Amino acid sequence: MSVTENLDSKIKAQEEKLKQLKAQRQAALAREKAKEKEQARKDDTRRKILIGSCMLKITEEDEQARAKLIAQMDRYLTDDRDRTLFNLDSLNV
Repeated sequence: MSVTENLDSKIKAQEEKLKQLKAQRQAALAREKAKEKEQARKDDTRRKILIGSCMLKITEEDEQARAKLIAQMDRYLTDDRDRTLFNLDSLNV
């Protein structure tokens, strides 16, 4: 095997290794992005739970606040299953 053939062989091997490393990097970036998206979803869910908990506490102590919240929920909720939780009339009557 000549020197140039040997060098060509080494270049091909390094190119293949580079290709593999780029694929590993891409996979790592995809995992990182998925992890960030999952954490954002979890944070959003936690925010909603905390807001709901706060609103429940407020409405337990203040009848006017409760009436306002129920009026808002009446305008906002469209699914009968959700409306039932708040003793609201069905929209499909």
